[in-house]
Amino acid sequence: MSKKQYTNEEFNFLFAELKAQIKAAGIYAKCPRRAYTEFIIVLSLLGLSLYSVTVFHPIITAFLFALTIMRGTFVAHDLIHGQYFSDRKKNKNISYLFANGIMGISRSWWENKHNFLHHTYTNIIGKDMDIDAGGGAFTGEHEYPRWFHNNQHILFWPLLTLLYFVFWVQSVMYVVEKKYWGELSILALNALIPVYIIYSLGWVGLATVIGMYVIWASWFAAVIITNHLGLEMFPEEKYKDFTWLELQNRTSRNVRGGWFIHWFYGGLNTQVEHHLYPKAARFYLLKAAKITEEFCLKNDITYITATPWETYKEIYYYLKNNRPTYD
Repeated sequence: MSKKQYTNEEFNFLFAELKAQIKAAGIYAKCPRRAYTEFIIVLSLLGLSLYSVTVFHPIITAFLFALTIMRGTFVAHDLIHGQYFSDRKKNKNISYLFANGIMGISRSWWENKHNFLHHTYTNIIGKDMDIDAGGGAFTGEHEYPRWFHNNQHILFWPLLTLLYFVFWVQSVMYVVEKKYWGELSILALNALIPVYIIYSLGWVGLATVIGMYVIWASWFAAVIITNHLGLEMFPEEKYKDFTWLELQNRTSRNVRGGWFIHWFYGGLNTQVEHHLYPKAARFYLLKAAKITEEFCLKNDITYITATPWETYKEIYYYLKNNRPTYD
């Protein structure tokens, strides 16, 4: 909570002042040239990964595909937020290539889950699906068996390696339910990649496919769990009491680090800024973070930062200290 107590009207006034500074600094500028550079990098990685199947060691192939899918994930995420181009339709159309085609996850499912539910209702129990991780281990619902929740601070971590398979099933179910046959067709084309690997390498190919998705899931999880887990959560009825600035700052965490952290996290280490200004491209978020942190410190507004190690440690102890008690 902010050190200084503000009314909602005061929070809105402060956010308008902050946004004016952000806009003046060019943070909302579109970045088509940088976007095309990202497209070329990801598509080149895809070509190298496909080439590696019959040339390189399967372990190298698994890592190359995981790298391709992960960088494609960041690009898809940016496009779905409309960060690259002024033309909304252009962002949307290209995002199908990187979400459905390279990531192998439905663009529409992701937009509903992430852009609408998560960004609008950050850490609101019953709305934000991201905090349902671990069978309600963070929300206190504890839906998994007792043995799991007794050890949730340990079992949560290996469970994250299954994240790709969970996302894939949920997204396929979503597009079938919505009858988005075009999206399903692109997902089917993406499925030819693991089919090709298994056809080329047999059982070793199957292990390679499992490996690349586990590596992706581990990387993706290492990024996203640092964003909000272990921070304040609120019941649905409290949502109306918050302004945008207060909710996002109390439920989002920045991860400190240098250029490698910013690359590894795909810019999502500047999570506070990503939530405050979701249409701002990740390439400008370090600059935005400097402005935002200075503004928040000056006005005694909550602004949460931590190192990667501090964040993972905080999540571990949150799970450990919030295990259920049974009669």
